Amino acid sequence: MPGGISGIPGGMAMLSGVPLNPAQAAAGGQNGGGNPNGAAQDTSFSDILANVWDAANQAVQQADNAAAEYTAGGPVTLDQLMVKEQQASLALDLVVQVRNRVVNAYQTLMNLQI
Repeated sequence: MPGGISGIPGGMAMLSGVPLNPAQAAAGGQNGGGNPNGAAQDTSFSDILANVWDAANQAVQQADNAAAEYTAGGPVTLDQLMVKEQQASLALDLVVQVRNRVVNAYQTLMNLQI
């Protein structure tokens, strides 16, 4: 889908404002970043991981809040709840995959013979 799912820009190309594409991260996001001269922002890998973790945690909290509102008879519909739950699930899957790749890279480096 070129336009993405309704309410999810780019079909989860961005997770709560955290660029998932390394080129976007270097450019400072979708709009070219906050750096007026166009240079790449100075962001460390740990900052990016912290941002992704915070975004995933926020998605889970939003899903929990939506579930609580739905069960209390609030203004949340079932389809809105399911979208929030799916977003939270995808965010957690992303965090787990990043963790697995980091552990794999670490193990590969530790197995290198010098």
